[in-house]
Amino acid sequence: MYRLGVSTRVENRSVIVSVEGDLDIATAGDLRSAVQSAIDAHGPWLILDFSALDFMDSSGLNAVINAYRLVRERGGSLALAAPNERVTKVIRLVGLHRQLPVHRTVAAAVAAMQALVAKQAG
Repeated sequence: MYRLGVSTRVENRSVIVSVEGDLDIATAGDLRSAVQSAIDAHGPWLILDFSALDFMDSSGLNAVINAYRLVRERGGSLALAAPNERVTKVIRLVGLHRQLPVHRTVAAAVAAMQALVAKQAG
């Protein structure tokens, strides 16, 4: 059975879920579970760190879209960080970059998320 490498950490108010390996039909459920647990434990300000993600197919995209819906329902936000060229191509192909901010680095995503949290807090 294939496993997706997933780890979670909190930086400022953002919960960062790092994803490693291939995000596909065999592993999309792993991401869904990790996202659900991370949001339940740390809140809906989610960054998906794709710096170690090698590949993503439509099942992976669906898991990302589900994460987006989940954070929106809870009044939060989702950003994608550091996707490689292959993953970026998939994100752009389906227009996901128009719905979600995509940052070159995790640090840039964290800074942008902090600004969003501060803005919402008023």
